[in-house]
Amino acid sequence: MTDQIPGTYPDKMTRAGAYLSTLLEATGKPVLTPFEFFRLIWRMYRDSADEKLYLRHETPSQEDYARLRSGLKHAGVIGADRDYGARIIRVLTVSDMSAENIVCLVDPTCYVSHLSAMQRWGLTDRSPDALILTRPDRKAAQACLRTYMDKVLLETEDNPFPLRIIKHPARVRRRKVHVYESTNAGAYVKNRSDEVRISTIGQTFLDMLQKPDLCGGMSHVLDVWEEHAAIHLEDIIDAVDTATSNLVKSRAGYILDERLGLRHEGIERWKAFGQRGSSRKLDPSKEFASRFSETWMISLNV
Repeated sequence: MTDQIPGTYPDKMTRAGAYLSTLLEATGKPVLTPFEFFRLIWRMYRDSADEKLYLRHETPSQEDYARLRSGLKHAGVIGADRDYGARIIRVLTVSDMSAENIVCLVDPTCYVSHLSAMQRWGLTDRSPDALILTRPDRKAAQACLRTYMDKVLLETEDNPFPLRIIKHPARVRRRKVHVYESTNAGAYVKNRSDEVRISTIGQTFLDMLQKPDLCGGMSHVLDVWEEHAAIHLEDIIDAVDTATSNLVKSRAGYILDERLGLRHEGIERWKAFGQRGSSRKLDPSKEFASRFSETWMISLNV
């Protein structure tokens, strides 16, 4: 469906519908969850006296939501999203965005990570086959959504359309999507120029050691560390310190210390976490090798 020109609406649209349309455009967002759409309806009801909208009630109901959504759909202002279907409202008067933006708009719990984040940070020249996202496991994600809703809702708002964990389709805006759920989802930042959330530079380096298979493989990870780790050393130290895995600290220590010859008090602290064991490998995807780092107590199987 072709987008309409912003600010032009059918003559038969009600005054309330036209005003709601202006609110939709003002968000600058091409997609909205039902939760967000109902919040805009709430805002319209709060503005109704000043805007002379002459609404029937003081607060909106689910019936008002259904009526307004249906009216704007028939007016060609909104529709179902082409990838998420009726679960997500597509604002046809706002230009569409990239897959990275869309997934972050419809899912407040996710962020761009691993090889996709490496590409955005300029750490790799590889183009990932799929857009890789990280979000918390189901229990933690539900808690994140509750916290988010409590933060944005006004005391007087009663929203009957709570945010729920969304299942991302296999493709969004023609991009494959891979969702990695973790009990230890990491730190991220929001890009200033758009809606994209991305793992911090330190977290991105940490992810390379935790899930090298999602970062181009350990050989590629080593190449990236050799080229960029010295520049981002402080961020790497801070991120690795948050890791719950002692093995990850040993991997980071080996790369920074023995391969790159870098010195830092944080690296020295990690030496205390070394211990022998057949599962302690530099590359978790490959077999144990006899070549071994005595300092970091890991098999150098790359």
